[in-house]
Amino acid sequence: MMRLRYIKVAVFVALVAAMSAGVVGCFGYNMMGIPLFSMKIEVKGPNNAPLVGAVVSCSSGETVTVDTSGVAKLNFSDVGPYYISVRYQDNIIASYNVSMPSDGGKTLTANYVPGATPSAGEGAGGNNYFAMMGARLYPLLFQYVFNAYGYSIDLSKYQPGQYTEWQISTNGEKQFSTRKAYLTKLPNGQEWWQVSFQANKDSMLMEVLFSDKQQSIRRMRAKFGSEAPKEVPVTEGWYTSPMQLTPESIEGSVVKKGVSVTVPAGTFTCDQLEFGVAQGFTLRMWRTSDVPGGVVKYEMSGDNGKDLYSGELKSFGTGATTELGSY
Repeated sequence: MMRLRYIKVAVFVALVAAMSAGVVGCFGYNMMGIPLFSMKIEVKGPNNAPLVGAVVSCSSGETVTVDTSGVAKLNFSDVGPYYISVRYQDNIIASYNVSMPSDGGKTLTANYVPGATPSAGEGAGGNNYFAMMGARLYPLLFQYVFNAYGYSIDLSKYQPGQYTEWQISTNGEKQFSTRKAYLTKLPNGQEWWQVSFQANKDSMLMEVLFSDKQQSIRRMRAKFGSEAPKEVPVTEGWYTSPMQLTPESIEGSVVKKGVSVTVPAGTFTCDQLEFGVAQGFTLRMWRTSDVPGGVVKYEMSGDNGKDLYSGELKSFGTGATTELGSY
């Protein structure tokens, strides 16, 4: 039984990593091959020492291994969005959504915090293993809650207490469900949000404190399975906020109005939006004013019309509050 649980958790973890490395990696494509912009990723390990051997990969196709300088330089030959991941010994340290030329010349910092290993009595399965893997993967998981291929998934604002729950599928097959809720806003402008994931019988519940305008994560508490809530160490550079579409871009993307869309949460009358996010890939979103965030469905499809990744609204409502005693 323990081995089976380990396999289920590993499959869930691998799925999320593969989705980010593969589907989201479709961002950015090289047309001329002439580097016009660049940026640096500074990768640090324990005691702020350079994390030699860490691998920085970009959806542009460039991969750089960190040397004793601790800095990886990436070059970009096209304008537009890109996805960057930082890995060390099969662990995902950080992930970023960047856009050129606006992020050209920047230096981002990725910090590696070694995770605890399961005790001998627990083996490789159970909630402790899930907690260890989840803590390392949470930047990727948050990308799927707040991002649609680097762009904000929300076309309108949430009010405190509002939540939405989503069914995430890849290649037409259901994979896991996720829920996000806007809990409260502090006097200094920071916001507490709640995010949960459910894959079969495995679950994670996290409450995160975002900086003003959700530019970074400042604090996090997490509960893995039936374990007690714990504070999770948060360092700079573990999260980058999604790119916000301009009102003009949103309205210009409308291809149909008054479309009837049925999702698990019900049937809605929507505007259908379409964006060409990369060569051969189309992002579609169905917008309505009837739900928090203003979207009931989003999907990415290839030039063959096949859906690669999609999210459908399962439920929504009000009354969400902290379950982990975060504030």
